[in-house]
Amino acid sequence: MKDYKLKITAGTMRSRHLSFSSNDLLKPTKSYIRETIFNIIKIDNKMISLDLFSGSGILSAEAISRGIGKAILVEKNKKICKKIILEFKKLNINNYEIFPEDAIIFLDRFNHLGYNIIFIDPPYNANLLKLAINKLKKNNLLNTTQYIYIEQNKKKHNQELVNLISETHNILKDLSIGDVSYTIAMKR
Repeated sequence: MKDYKLKITAGTMRSRHLSFSSNDLLKPTKSYIRETIFNIIKIDNKMISLDLFSGSGILSAEAISRGIGKAILVEKNKKICKKIILEFKKLNINNYEIFPEDAIIFLDRFNHLGYNIIFIDPPYNANLLKLAINKLKKNNLLNTTQYIYIEQNKKKHNQELVNLISETHNILKDLSIGDVSYTIAMKR
């Protein structure tokens, strides 16, 4: 079982890393994309992020490294949640909560919290991105969230989802790199 390392690109934990097993079938957000996200989104210590389908937790670790006040992570796989907790402990990260549950169910249970940033990076082989965005809209979270980040498979890029986000947000980036298509949007 080989481990791979995900390096944090900037902030107080720059060049530190999270380790994960290659057997976890994760698809962490590429470092180039993370840098792009956080060059656009200006983080401060009053902000709260919601990391749906958090996988490795690298987006939350980046946000925390850059000074976010609190990160909320939602990951259905309990084994991966335990690994995130261990990795965050190694990095001395304390300003987070992790919920080992289905992200769509979570959005119904915790739709009242004020999130400044929502990261949505679900597994590509499911319809979870569409379900999550529709749930955000239904629960009025699109109207109240300052920044939205979504990631999808380039070959199955769903422009309809980007259009849905553009009803409430300005699309700042809608680009592809390799097999990944990503969108960063800011509330109007």
